[in-house]
Amino acid sequence: MKKLMAFLKAEARSLTANGFFAAFVALSVLFVVLMNLFAGRQVGWGGFTLSNAGILLIAPVMVLQNVIAEIWGKRTAFRVTVFAVFCQLLVVALSQIVILMPIPNDAGAQAMSSDWASVFGSQWRIASASITAFTIGSILNILIFAKIRGKTKSANGKYKFFYIIASVLSTAAAQFVDSTIFMILAFAPVGISPFEWNWTAIWQAIAVGTLVQLALETVLVAAATVHVAKWLKGKKEAEENMFCEALTAR
Repeated sequence: MKKLMAFLKAEARSLTANGFFAAFVALSVLFVVLMNLFAGRQVGWGGFTLSNAGILLIAPVMVLQNVIAEIWGKRTAFRVTVFAVFCQLLVVALSQIVILMPIPNDAGAQAMSSDWASVFGSQWRIASASITAFTIGSILNILIFAKIRGKTKSANGKYKFFYIIASVLSTAAAQFVDSTIFMILAFAPVGISPFEWNWTAIWQAIAVGTLVQLALETVLVAAATVHVAKWLKGKKEAEENMFCEALTAR
């Protein structure tokens, strides 16, 4: 009976890590979908374009990728990224179906539908650009993070320092690549959507956006994420050890 109770206790405790994993996956999907919806909104002052509103969510998405890669491995991080991209494709497909649905013969409904279509009708271009840029940037982010962490994991006494270095460097490189690909594919002035930018605004957004994301990433990782990653990593390892001991005892 004691062995059975120990086994069930270990099984129940393992739900902690699984619960965090489910939360990270849910947040990754939510942020990726919202990131594309926000991307059509320019942010800036006067004649200066800072970036698009999607900039708010790029760093959090890549931070989540790094935490997943650290705790559950880079293969799992890749799978979560693929799942998030699939969900974004589903949202775009559903948006196009809604645009094609019949509209009541009412002036207010027609105007509202026209405004709705003008925003979501261009989602195919933004989504295509975002999926391409996000996929390439995510692969780069996970690979660089895993590579640096693979070389520094033995330095347990400096866990926080090396985790911050790995996370910031990987995200900085990935953010620059992601931003460059996305801004060019989504907003280059080629006359196919109402949300196109001039080239000056595009290059400004890439440069400023990369710097803003680097600053945001550094603060976010140093202030919170590294502590969550370290605590969760220890929690997961302790739960796995307890589970193995309980299984062996059976």
